[in-house]
Amino acid sequence: MDPANGKLLRRIEIPVPQVTSVAFGGPQLDEMYVTSANIWLSGEQQREYPASGAVFRVTGLGVKGYSGQPVKL
Repeated sequence: MDPANGKLLRRIEIPVPQVTSVAFGGPQLDEMYVTSANIWLSGEQQREYPASGAVFRVTGLGVKGYSGQPVKL
């Protein structure tokens, strides 16, 4: 989304019903990693979406993420 006006800039389809999180990584922070879940899926849904629970790497977006900030926990 464009932070200036809230307009959707791009939609990326991930072949699972439960996307859980996204993060940028790779040496140039230009790879997007998308995690997914397979919890509470019925047997039929698990057969329909066999990649549920996987981590997906999306490249070629033409954008970069920001490096993280170190924290002490």
